[in-house]
Amino acid sequence: MANLITRARAIYNLANRATTSDENTTLDALIAAVSKAIENYCWRTFSVTTYDEVYPGNNRSELVLRNYPVASIDRVACGLTPVLRVTNASASNQRATVKVTSTGVELIRVASGVSATSTILFADQVTLSALATAIAALGNGWSASVLDSTHNLRASADLRALQGAYQAKDVDVSLRLHTSELTSYLVDADRGCLAREGACWDGGLHHWRVVYRAGYSAVPDDVQEACAEWVAQLFWLTKRDPGLVNEAIPATFARTAARDIPTSLKLLLSPYRNWRV
Repeated sequence: MANLITRARAIYNLANRATTSDENTTLDALIAAVSKAIENYCWRTFSVTTYDEVYPGNNRSELVLRNYPVASIDRVACGLTPVLRVTNASASNQRATVKVTSTGVELIRVASGVSATSTILFADQVTLSALATAIAALGNGWSASVLDSTHNLRASADLRALQGAYQAKDVDVSLRLHTSELTSYLVDADRGCLAREGACWDGGLHHWRVVYRAGYSAVPDDVQEACAEWVAQLFWLTKRDPGLVNEAIPATFARTAARDIPTSLKLLLSPYRNWRV
């Protein structure tokens, strides 16, 4: 996660105070914490980030992505199809599982209470055929095959993550991949919406896979201001007893330490909240 503001921006909201080395350390910690808190409050990552997501069909002409604004669409695929069969048939193993991660395939076997994990990276075995060969080469009961030879040269990295961990001891596990690419759609970047003309987004669970980049190339000014104001408030709080809730001198002054996101900050951040159901 990238910080929403720099230390210089935070100091600007401290009236350009000349800070000490210790205060700079405090500011850096507060900037990181407040940046994370704001992203949690808004349910979004502000910097441009790559997302690889799956969606069920909704039988509508529009598919609303979870993140926006959209910077680019890298892939829209459908047709989730079993392409790779994996099994472990060794009598020496009492348990065997296989799972797909974002970087490769993990194969775990347990023999006489001892667990052994083998990881095969997509970067090392770039096709499904090569991946199947590498799994079989592990021995210890592992075997694998591509279900349809037309998929032999498909990229192993296109296997959908996350899958598994699936029980593979003496049973066939089928790992799946989205095999069809959508040829036409419209993008509403600001809303984070994909639209099809004359067709709907049909299909069942995980039918659609969308790889895209979303976020802001520069953090909006009002978000930076909210972050800087919150950091300033917390910075001054470190100068006082952090356990102090109320302080008052009768007929002179009274103050209460801020314990929640101030209303002024909520007003600055409200346009950026990613409302979810």
